[in-house]
Amino acid sequence: MISFRKSDARPANQFRTDRFFKLHNYWFFATREGASVGPFDSRDCAVKAVDDYIEFAQKAGKEALRFFELDARYAS
Repeated sequence: MISFRKSDARPANQFRTDRFFKLHNYWFFATREGASVGPFDSRDCAVKAVDDYIEFAQKAGKEALRFFELDARYAS
């Protein structure tokens, strides 16, 4: 059964992939915006960090969330 968030569009075919991945012995998670967040020493740490990220995303302004977009640019 596929679950949807209230804000999700409901396309005919929607697939969710695991948001957690390991790279060079460290764990990361992918945001809905497509950014990778980490590194974390374990998958459990990455899982716990998702809750912190969600709380941050709910409270942050649009300007702060732009940092997590795929085409984000760092200040020079």
